[in-house]
Amino acid sequence: MKKIMIILLSVIVYYACNNDDHVVKPEVAFSEFTDPRDMKVYKCVTIGEQTWMAENLKYRLPLGSIDGCYTFKEGAVREYDAKVSVELFTDSMNAAMERGELSERYNDNFSVGDLLKAYVVDYQMPVSQAISMVERTCEVTCPNGVKAIKRMYNNLLPFALAELVENNLKDTEAKNGNYSSVNGFLYSYDGAVKAVPEGWRLPTDEDWKKLEENLGMSLSELDKLDVWRGGEEGRLLKAGKDGCGFDALFSGARVFGTFMYGTNFINKGSRAYFWSSSKVVENDTINHGIIRLLSMENDQIMRGTSDLTAAYSVRCIKE
Repeated sequence: MKKIMIILLSVIVYYACNNDDHVVKPEVAFSEFTDPRDMKVYKCVTIGEQTWMAENLKYRLPLGSIDGCYTFKEGAVREYDAKVSVELFTDSMNAAMERGELSERYNDNFSVGDLLKAYVVDYQMPVSQAISMVERTCEVTCPNGVKAIKRMYNNLLPFALAELVENNLKDTEAKNGNYSSVNGFLYSYDGAVKAVPEGWRLPTDEDWKKLEENLGMSLSELDKLDVWRGGEEGRLLKAGKDGCGFDALFSGARVFGTFMYGTNFINKGSRAYFWSSSKVVENDTINHGIIRLLSMENDQIMRGTSDLTAAYSVRCIKE
């Protein structure tokens, strides 16, 4: 009887140690980081010798999509879509006229400033159209005045672009449930590199491998590419009671191309995508980034590749 009990106990221990549902959580420590650029506070988690942000990066790059930074379903803004407002330009134009910068004479009756004011105020032309009209008419007779007008417009254009980007963000966030407040922003590869705060970095592929090894992934699995790897280490990265505090969210992505989806924003609520700083060299002109992918239905971790213009979540690692 004693021998049977020992055998049964051995079987129980064996299955407890080899059951796929058995996940051993690593020892972790928590801290906080305040980003001085926008004063956002991030929960951080230390696993092994690595300290990671335990939240997706929420820093908004100044030019939004132009910089490669998106909220979910945010349409791309083009620089030529920015329009300097008539009110702002009129104030700048009147100040320039008072300084005498637009006093060159177009003819006996009108200065270059008078002509510009007639187009903008009296005929209510769009600012860019009014400037084009003045440039064609006065470039020879009033060269300094034309230069002053173009300089004035170019000085105002960044404000118009910033306003356009900000309004685009507000409109999109109103429709997507204020996505970025919880999920952070999605960044292209270049955007991700630019968005990382001082003292942190975009994790390398080796950083991710070290994290996965600390979670229990076998060495034989680490280097596999474009396949689901490991046992259930992905479960430890996910938010929830089974996680280790990394708290990955299924924030979706802005993928390269629309394919059959009709949009390039996909998989919110079912997939988590994260950049690494590492690349795979395809040829002399094409590189792909190495990423990590988690799925709601799968507790493994995909080590994949991606076009660099796609936009994914960012988890920073401390320098």
